[in-house]
Amino acid sequence: MATETPTRRSTAALRWAPVISAAYAQATAFASAAVLAFLVTDVAADFAAASAVRLWPLGALALGLIAAANASRRVGAIGPARYTGSAALAGLTVSAFAAALAPNFPFMLVAAFALGVSGGLVVTIAGRVVTAAEVGDGSGSVAVSAVAVFAGILGGVGSLFVVPALGWRGAMGLVVVAAVLATWKFAEHTPHE
Repeated sequence: MATETPTRRSTAALRWAPVISAAYAQATAFASAAVLAFLVTDVAADFAAASAVRLWPLGALALGLIAAANASRRVGAIGPARYTGSAALAGLTVSAFAAALAPNFPFMLVAAFALGVSGGLVVTIAGRVVTAAEVGDGSGSVAVSAVAVFAGILGGVGSLFVVPALGWRGAMGLVVVAAVLATWKFAEHTPHE
């Protein structure tokens, strides 16, 4: 029975590092959207928003996400994925931080839109990195992104358990921490093009 040498193991780890960091970036973007979606009524209640506008942050997030994802898909790669993806993740971090510290409901709408734009860019750019890795015969890349979506939704569900202890702002703060880690790992492991 042949044993793997440390060199072969480290080579395999280096091959998977960009895929894992890109999938984590996608999961973080999906989690930021899921957290806001699950907690939008808590946000509206905190700002004493009228019932007619309670879901507006979710709409702002969706508009930003769809606009950014479609625009970046049509434009194509604007620059190297390592830099554009890291910039989009930095934008996700800042917009999640702005949402967590939103002083009023209109500010929250702007932060939610920015969260959607940066999240849409992250999903698209990190998706290109996963696709370029050609996991398996290429269809594995789709499975990796699907797992990222599922992980993001689980993160949103997990926020429901955090709210009693930390409030919705604390849950958004955890998104900030996840986004900082995603930015760091994406910048570290995404190959130069």
